[in-house]
Amino acid sequence: MKKKLLAMTLIMGVSGVAQAQLSVTLYGTLDSGFGYKSVKNKNTGTRDKQDGMFSGVWSSNSWGMKGSEDLGNGLHATFKLESGFNLENGEGSSNHFFKTTTLGLSSEKWGSLTFGRIGNSVQGYAGFIAGPDDEEGLSDISNTFSAAGSNKANNTIVYTSPNFNGLDFSIGYSSNTQGEQSTDSDDDIKLITSALGYNKGPLSLALGYDRLKADSWQKPVHSWIVAGSYDFNVLTLAVAVGQDINGRQSGLGSFATSPDFKYWNSGYTKNFKTTGFTINATVPVNAASSAIVGWSTSRASKAFNDTYNLDKRQQNIYSAGYSYNLSKRTSLYALGAYVTGFSYQNVSGKQIMVGLDHSF
Repeated sequence: MKKKLLAMTLIMGVSGVAQAQLSVTLYGTLDSGFGYKSVKNKNTGTRDKQDGMFSGVWSSNSWGMKGSEDLGNGLHATFKLESGFNLENGEGSSNHFFKTTTLGLSSEKWGSLTFGRIGNSVQGYAGFIAGPDDEEGLSDISNTFSAAGSNKANNTIVYTSPNFNGLDFSIGYSSNTQGEQSTDSDDDIKLITSALGYNKGPLSLALGYDRLKADSWQKPVHSWIVAGSYDFNVLTLAVAVGQDINGRQSGLGSFATSPDFKYWNSGYTKNFKTTGFTINATVPVNAASSAIVGWSTSRASKAFNDTYNLDKRQQNIYSAGYSYNLSKRTSLYALGAYVTGFSYQNVSGKQIMVGLDHSF
């Protein structure tokens, strides 16, 4: 009997130590809005309109678990499982049960090494350029810079350096971004992703570069972004410039269902080249609220224009937003946007939405 009690005591003691060393957090974001968005082809008069409830306007809807285990000597094992969903009907936002899956090791001294389905590197450094961003619609920042969207890559390994007085970098590689790894498929899309970031005091800077390549493509797809923001106390100003070359990491204009609205798929597109620029300002109204205004523009190159006989060489997105914090986790928001030359066509677009955002 004494031996059994001793064994149980040891097991409970070991279990208590393990629980003390392991930290698991359940987290998520819930966002729902009401309003409308529409696009109109001015050449044909065709209009595509959506109104009513919208899911994931100010923020993408997601839930997940993340955790860390202390392995001693400053080393930690880490993991993250995150899933996206549509709040209005409960369906998943993609064909992946988890849109992000990571497992890795991290150290303050040596940095971190992460494996799994991961976003490209610049997403972790240049989120401040989004401005009054509609995650699913016209003012989504990925309509200007495809690498700044919520792109995820399968079969990825990423190294992130420790922070050196505000400066760090990230570099990663994927053997096939969209499917399972294989040894003989010309359609496997390989990714090299990298970013450099600096964040100290009121100043934030970011530089990102990505390269996508499949054997079936004539050329690799490149994208780069340089971005910066500065907090002047009375307002925070953010700017970015970048290019998409030979294609895009994410599609553009695909939510309009009519054939009168063209869109550009992700991946290689012959002679595709665009140069983008964005500027936005966030102005605190009071302790609980802030207003955001932004302008994003993207211009097609002459070769791109000549190859596809574009209606417009320049796309402009004007947007404004307002957020009022009901608490640290819950806020009300309003968002409006007006677009010209959408997807390099003679297409205008507009949207107005109000909604509620909650994080846990």
